[in-house]
Amino acid sequence: MSGYRGKQRQQFGKGAGGRRGRENECVAVDENNPIIQRFREYATILDAKHDKYERIVKINRDITIESKRIIFLLHTIDPRKNNLQKVCEEAKERLEAIFRNHFIAIAKELKDQDPYQYARAYTNGMQEFIEAYTFYEYSCGRDISHWETIQRKLTFKAGPKEPGAATKQEGDATPQQEQIESVADCHLENAEKKVEELSCMLHPQDFVLGLGDLSGEIMRKCINSLGSGNSDSCFQHCRFMQELYKGFLSVTSIRSRDFSHKMVTLRQSLLKSENVCYNVTVRGGEAAKWGTTDDAAAGQFQYQPSKEDDDEGVFF
Repeated sequence: MSGYRGKQRQQFGKGAGGRRGRENECVAVDENNPIIQRFREYATILDAKHDKYERIVKINRDITIESKRIIFLLHTIDPRKNNLQKVCEEAKERLEAIFRNHFIAIAKELKDQDPYQYARAYTNGMQEFIEAYTFYEYSCGRDISHWETIQRKLTFKAGPKEPGAATKQEGDATPQQEQIESVADCHLENAEKKVEELSCMLHPQDFVLGLGDLSGEIMRKCINSLGSGNSDSCFQHCRFMQELYKGFLSVTSIRSRDFSHKMVTLRQSLLKSENVCYNVTVRGGEAAKWGTTDDAAAGQFQYQPSKEDDDEGVFF
C-alpha cells in the first residue's frame, strides 16, 4: 500500500493537474479587481507604518546616546572643584534640547496615531532619558519629578507661525494695504484658536524602569564620593536607595520581565552602597582605601547576593 501511494504521488506531479508553477506565473494580475486594489491599499498603509516606526527608532537612538552623555557629565561633579552649578546648568540645557529637538519629533510622528503601537520603538530611549533626568534632579539637590510632571513637559503646542517676515515700517503702508492687513489679522486670530497639542506618551512602566536604572548611577556616585574623601554623602546616597528599594518592593501589580530584572539590579546596587557605609563606619578614615581599584578591595564592593539571602519575603 505504501508503494502504491508513492506512485500515486509521483503521477500526480506529472499530470495535468500537477502543473502549478510556470503557467500560473505568467498570468497577469487584474489591477481593477477590488480585492487586489484593497490589498494594494493595505500594503501602502503597512509600508507607511514601518517607515514611521523606523524613524522613531532612529530618534530613539539619538535620545539614548545624548542621555548617556548627560549622565557621564553629571558624574564629573566634584566638591573639590566647586563645579556643581556649572555642570547642572550645562546638563539642564542639554536636557531641554532633547525636549525641543527629539521628543517633539516623536510627538509629530505620533500625531493622529495610536501611541501604543509605537511604544516599543522608543522605550529604551525613554528609560535612558528618565534615568538622566532624575539623576540630574538628584545631583542638583532637587526632588524627583512625578510621572505626570514629565508627561506635561512632553506635551507640546503646535500652532500657526507668527507673521514677521512680511512686516513693513509704519508710514509706508497705503490704506488698501492696511485693509488687507486687517483682514489677514482676523484670519490669524481665528487660526490661533486652533492650537494643536502634540504629545509624546510616557508610559508609567518606562518611568518606573528608568527609576530602577537610577540606582546604578547613585551607587557609582556613592563609591566615587568615598574615593574623593566625602564619606558623609555616602550615607545620604544609601538612605535614598533604601527608600527607592522600599518603594519598588511595594509594587506588586506590574507583571514584567524587565521589572524583575530591575529589582535584582537595584538590590545589588543597594548592597554595594550599604557595604560602603559599613566600611566607613567600621574603618573610619581608612575606608577610602577600600574604594580604590585594588582587586582585594574591589571584591568587597562586588558582593553578589544569593537567593538564600532574600529576607523581604519576596522572590523574583
